[in-house]
Amino acid sequence: MALMDHFPSNIGSFGKQGTNRPDRDEEPDYDALSGFAHLGRGWVDGLLDRIAPEVWGPDTKWLEAYCHANFNLAMRQDLLHVDTQMRFALWRVGSLSTADGRPIYGYFVRNAGITPPPYFLVGFITLDDGILRYQVPGAVCELIRIDSPPVSPAHFVPPFPPLLPSTMWQHVLETRRDRIAARLPKLPDYSFRYLITGAVGASYRARSRAVPGLRRDGTYQWFLPIHITSASPNDTPDFIAPVTIADDGQGHVIRTLLEPHMAYPLARAADADDGRIRTWRAGT
Repeated sequence: MALMDHFPSNIGSFGKQGTNRPDRDEEPDYDALSGFAHLGRGWVDGLLDRIAPEVWGPDTKWLEAYCHANFNLAMRQDLLHVDTQMRFALWRVGSLSTADGRPIYGYFVRNAGITPPPYFLVGFITLDDGILRYQVPGAVCELIRIDSPPVSPAHFVPPFPPLLPSTMWQHVLETRRDRIAARLPKLPDYSFRYLITGAVGASYRARSRAVPGLRRDGTYQWFLPIHITSASPNDTPDFIAPVTIADDGQGHVIRTLLEPHMAYPLARAADADDGRIRTWRAGT
């Protein structure tokens, strides 16, 4: 039986949480992992204890977002290793590794109850010598060789836009006015437009600054770092402009402006190296 036959429909939802908080489309998909397994309190802390040191934001919220985004990709790409008897499942947690370079796996055991989700997250492990130590309460530990451990998801990043994306100003100003005004206070709308248009153009021309990132639906977008109050690309951007394909499929558009820390987990989820986005962590 296919894994998806055991996977419940998506649950939960996100609503708007104010103009300075991410909307649903600006967040990873939290439903896939939560619908697959009971996670338990403190599950992210258990992962943090195993992986190589890295800054993951207040309360490790970026690590949690990273996990949800990469699990969603693993599901879409059919990368979970599921025991033939459906006793357990393994998931390669993105590109995360221990400090000495060993890959990290999420380890799930089957939920014997009648209510979903179908699995429990036991914790995060390494497969030393390819051996899984499988055990359920009241049973003897069984050593199981995993000949083909699950792998990290592939990232299918679209080509960089060949033409400068257009900005949907009416939508941006109607929905993100407070976010913009907090960074650029006491300026009229036309000043916002001039400043941001120029900064978008500069970021687009310096394409090496652009970073790919995930969208909630598992597809990809480009992030343009927007520098207005500082000209140095090494400083924290004022905003991040997500570039997506226009609804009619003709060209690319910018529908919103994110604060850098909002874009960080989506960019980090698609990149094994945080080197280009470390300055985005500011402002959390």
